[in-house]
Amino acid sequence: MSDDREKHITFCRICEATCGLEVETERNRVVSIRPDPGHVVSRGFACVKGTRYASTQHSPDRLTRPVKRMGNEWQEIGWDPALRDIAARANAVIDEHGPESFGHFVGSAGGANVLAPIFRGALFKGVGSHRMYGTGTCDTMNKFRVNEEMYGSPMRLAYPDVEKTSFMMILGANPVVSGNTLYHLPRARERFAAISERGGLVIFVNPRRVESATAGEHLFIRPDTDLFFLAALANELIRIGGVDRARIEAHMNRYDVLAGAVADWTPERQATVTHVPAEVVRELAAAHAAADGAALYMATGVNQGRSGTLCFWLLEAINAASGNLDRMGGTLMGHGLVDMAKQVTEDPQMMTSQHRHDDLPTVSGQQPAGMLADDIFEGRVKALIIEASNPLLACGNPDGRLEEALSRLDLLVSIDLFRNETGDLAHYVLPAPTWLERPEIPYAIQSFAGCCPTPYMIYADAVLEPPPGVRHEWWIYTRLAEEMGIQVFGSALGSGAAKLAARLAYSPLARFLPGPEKIFDGMLKQGGLPGTREMTEKHPHGLLLPENEGENFLGTDRVLTSDGRVDLAPTAFVETFEQKVDVLYRDELANADRLKLIGIRQVRRLNTSSSNSPDLVRETTNYAYMSSNDGDRFGLIDGDHVEITSKHGLIEIPVRLTDEMMPGTVAIPQCWGHARAGGLAHAASHPGVNSNLLAGDGRDNIEKLSGMSHLSGILIDVRRIETPRNA
Repeated sequence: MSDDREKHITFCRICEATCGLEVETERNRVVSIRPDPGHVVSRGFACVKGTRYASTQHSPDRLTRPVKRMGNEWQEIGWDPALRDIAARANAVIDEHGPESFGHFVGSAGGANVLAPIFRGALFKGVGSHRMYGTGTCDTMNKFRVNEEMYGSPMRLAYPDVEKTSFMMILGANPVVSGNTLYHLPRARERFAAISERGGLVIFVNPRRVESATAGEHLFIRPDTDLFFLAALANELIRIGGVDRARIEAHMNRYDVLAGAVADWTPERQATVTHVPAEVVRELAAAHAAADGAALYMATGVNQGRSGTLCFWLLEAINAASGNLDRMGGTLMGHGLVDMAKQVTEDPQMMTSQHRHDDLPTVSGQQPAGMLADDIFEGRVKALIIEASNPLLACGNPDGRLEEALSRLDLLVSIDLFRNETGDLAHYVLPAPTWLERPEIPYAIQSFAGCCPTPYMIYADAVLEPPPGVRHEWWIYTRLAEEMGIQVFGSALGSGAAKLAARLAYSPLARFLPGPEKIFDGMLKQGGLPGTREMTEKHPHGLLLPENEGENFLGTDRVLTSDGRVDLAPTAFVETFEQKVDVLYRDELANADRLKLIGIRQVRRLNTSSSNSPDLVRETTNYAYMSSNDGDRFGLIDGDHVEITSKHGLIEIPVRLTDEMMPGTVAIPQCWGHARAGGLAHAASHPGVNSNLLAGDGRDNIEKLSGMSHLSGILIDVRRIETPRNA
């Protein structure tokens, strides 16, 4: 190592696995990124998305100064004039249309930035706007709604005790490729395989034989039929006595209502639409009941269906009623730095509410992303800040409706690393730091909800200095509040302190003043842990925390429902189940021969954030993956181009035939479609196809309990085409 080179111990913030990394730098540039063998949990593992991040970090397309759109041209502009103009436009919108006309949209990358939501929330509370959207209603918001109804808070998140369980069933997820949703599990393949090695059972239930299934067994299921499978599994467990009546009577309500709701769902009945044989459901129920600790888990592939909330309710009800909630080997409730779940209940804006004009809910602070276009067209949203997201590709966007809607806004601001497709429509794009340029503790879910099968904490200083023209999100929101004349943090004293810190943050005095690390220092100490300096000096690879042994949730004040008991059958869920389940079942029977579309995760991509990395994205397109049987059925060979249509849209895409796919299913990696990306040179030359053009938006395509968009299990038709229009 030369004298100019430095080695930094940090952790990846691309996904919730937050694997440990060693980063070697020279003159403020990354030389190499390697897994950290000393990290207390990831122990020398990291995926290619983290170790190849340098090509994103140092991309020639990265914005390093604010830019303003002048017609079809872009010009650099200073921060002060940019913020003054943005504030003036925002205030004009608020004065004419009210505070709810000023909105915000945040992407999944925002979850890795612990400080940004604190200051973002302060700004919008000061404005008086609840108009917050995000990709949470495209992937996980159903879980927050269920947690609130069953446990009393959207942030009371149970996670599987992977280290001790002897039965684990995973629906609609591929953790080996994509990490996990709402719990922390690096080295996923190794840890799933360990369950099998100690004599346990691991089953992946998915329309595609996912990469994760190499660490267990695989079970095909027709897309968007998990509701019937889970209802039958719950009913069969009840029938064979696979529930813990004593635990139910001591700590839970409405078990009889749950049992009555699923009573008609036999293994035979579900088999007609799920294609999961009845005898397999019985075998799974028997194995679950006999296991010394069992855990069910589901993620995006199920969340994005028409019944994501009902599916997660049934899954959590099985975990609870079977006696596996709050016990080792089952599902556990973690302890974070602070009890975020309890704090959230004291903030009405974060609890399920009806802030909207219609009957769709705001869940955990987010309104439905699938309603954004309608809300703009109807004049309810006039100004919008989009942070760390590219909703044109991440959301359902039939016929380009969202693009047209965003083009109509009086003010559109993008806060990002690049000028992406959504940024091309913005009036301003404001450059933010990368995760290598921020001090940080892990994802808020991990740090504050404690969703870690191996509990630990880590803090890392910034590895690199951001370019001089880049500003942290906390600073952007605080300075914008000052320019708008908005008081933040509920008091003149708190507001003044935040604004003074922002004014001095990039001045010559900044080196003598505490920065964001001081906030993290307070968070760590509030949680009874060493501060930031001691963490970096004594625990750079992380600090292991006491093991969660369970039996610390049920019967305690951590159950935040009004009576301190788990609700196994929330009224809204039971009523919706009874109204929908037979209708959905008949619809499945009527469309049994139709193809269904699902998404697929790729090891070298994460949503749209990896799209401009030459080290990761080498194919010029994504593909539609189909079973070989369907290839014969539709007269296709590998590499053919097809036209895929839904009732919402049409795309053209090449085909890959594989035995990994269940017949009747087409899988397309989402968040491609960069042909018109003006600020993403590599992505534009490797554009692929946006499968979300086949998804709908608006009320008819939103799950009413949680505001989730219907993005998986979409009915489609496929036709071979001789001469692709885009070839």
